[in-house]
Amino acid sequence: MPFTLRPAVAADMAEIMRLERAGFAEAIQETEEAFAERLSAAPEGCWVLQGEAGRLFGYLCAEFWQLEPRFDPARFARNHAAADTHALDGEEVYVSSMVVDPATRGTGWGRRLFRDALAEMFARHPRLRSTILIVNPEWLAARQIYRAEGFIEIGEIGAYFASADGQRLPAIVMRRD
Repeated sequence: MPFTLRPAVAADMAEIMRLERAGFAEAIQETEEAFAERLSAAPEGCWVLQGEAGRLFGYLCAEFWQLEPRFDPARFARNHAAADTHALDGEEVYVSSMVVDPATRGTGWGRRLFRDALAEMFARHPRLRSTILIVNPEWLAARQIYRAEGFIEIGEIGAYFASADGQRLPAIVMRRD
């Protein structure tokens, strides 16, 4: 099935939320209000993978941040306001959320979405020079993709994610320069 990578638009919100619910446990899903605010404040960081008939098979949302050698855990708060952190002249992409439709997992489309969306952002915004993200320690496939793409672990944020058994897990912070 052919897919097209394109910038997200407000009309994509229902599909983005469908993907969010399909891709993440309820305890860590972000709200529609958070996505709408992110798309409004940082449209250059929001990308979708569109298939036939307008159906979306993945999204990636990001913000541009000023580059800080160390990371501030407060910047990674779930449902934070992108308007407070996004800087169009920033030097670092913060990948705040990404998911692919469960129907496409294992096909390589997630890696393509990740790689191509970042490449588009870097091509369109030459000041960018680094990418940062967080990942659940249990998401082994995602961590493998990020390592293969040159990311290294630079720290943790304690008790960030809820596990299936109710435990609190750290967020692993990864960066690629």
